[in-house]
Formats: sequence, structure tokens, C-alpha cells
Amino acid sequence: MGMDNVPRCQHVKMNGTQCGSPALRSRRLCFFHERIRRERAKIAADKSAQRGFDLPLLEDANSVQVALMKVIQMLGSGRMDHRTAGLILYALQTASVNLRRAEFEATDATHVVIDRDDVYRTSIGGPQWFEEDFDDEEEEDEAEDEAEDEANGEAAAAAGQVKPEAAPKEPAQVKHESMEETRMKVQSAVRNWLLENAGGKAATGN
Repeated sequence: MGMDNVPRCQHVKMNGTQCGSPALRSRRLCFFHERIRRERAKIAADKSAQRGFDLPLLEDANSVQVALMKVIQMLGSGRMDHRTAGLILYALQTASVNLRRAEFEATDATHVVIDRDDVYRTSIGGPQWFEEDFDDEEEEDEAEDEAEDEANGEAAAAAGQVKPEAAPKEPAQVKHESMEETRMKVQSAVRNWLLENAGGKAATGN
């Protein structure tokens, strides 16, 4: 199964690289980033929640560093109190330690679920993806070629033309053989006639 036709998650990390996991079927994001997006949307929709500032998704060391810089900037500008800053910095330190064991991006893309409603088909140690989940490019090309041939045949029939494959393949060869036989027969008849006439004249002395 080729990976070229598998849609890729469109999430872009803090360092500008794109997520390497496959996107969910009919979605723009992978399972992990789609779940994070829903959680953030739920928090944003909560009217009772106190509005603060958004930190980047702490999925790698780069994002932790960016969050750290943001806290330092807000602390230096007086927009954040020391107690809140201390709690956030402690949380960032914990996240930095946990990143050594966390794997947000799967090492094997074929193990990532692309359709949650289809996981009942998998077994322990079995694949999450199946051949029929993806379009076969060769079958598509063959179908296009057959459709094109059929369209050309209908156009030729409408114009009163004969399709090349429907034309007889042997008439030229058969015609050539019959002419050769006829020529040989004519040559033989002429030769016999000359021999007979020459023999008759020799006999009569003419």
C-alpha cells in the first residue's frame, strides 16, 4: 500500500514542521490534534471560565521553549503576577521532563487510527489500515483507458468509420497469395504455349 495518496495531518508545529501522522478520514487533522482542537474549542465556549492567555500545544521541546519565552515576556511586562507565573513555570518544567517519554507522533504511520468507527475490524497486533480503504491508482488508470477506448469506438461508429481492431487482418496477405498463384499459372501457360508453337514450327520446317 503506497503512502503517497494518504492525506497528512495539516497541523503545523511551533518550529514550522508539519505533523507526520495521517489525517482522520474526511478531516484535516490526525486523531491527536483533532482531539486537542475539540478540547480547546470546548474551553473557549465555556462562558464561566476565566479568560487568560493561550499557550502553544506542548508537544515537543520547541513548543515548551516558546511557552517559556511567553511567560517570561508577560512577567517582565507586568501582565502576569508572580504566583501565576511560578505555577506555569513549574508546569512547563514538568512537561519538559515528560516529553522524554511522550510520543505524540507515531513512529509507524500505519498504526494510527484514521477512522474511529472502523476499529472493530482490527485485532491485537493487527493493522489499523486496509487495502480497500484507499483508491488503487492502477485500477483508476485502467478504468480511464477503458472509458476512453469506448468513447473513441462510439465516435468512430457515429462517423461511419471502422475501428482498427474490427478491420480484417488478413485480406492483404490473402490477396497477394492469390495474385502470385495466378501469375505463376499464367507464366506456365505462356511457356507451354511457346514450347508447343515452337515445336510445331520446327516440325513443319517453318
